[in-house]
Amino acid sequence: MHFAFKWKHRDGSTIEFCPGGWDSDDPAKARWLNQESELLSSWPVIPAEIRVWLQQNCELIEFRAIVQ
Repeated sequence: MHFAFKWKHRDGSTIEFCPGGWDSDDPAKARWLNQESELLSSWPVIPAEIRVWLQQNCELIEFRAIVQ
């Protein structure tokens, strides 16, 4: 079982994390998040630095389990 998360950034953009990686309707955020994840952790986890950034800048709006 895997999990997917979706946040709303304070600028109105959305950010998603799922087993396939990060996505956002803001391409710069998606690029930065994927680059940071590659540098900071093994896949597919949310690195501590990104979790802090999410807590400071975003609101969790969706959480779901993905059964494979």
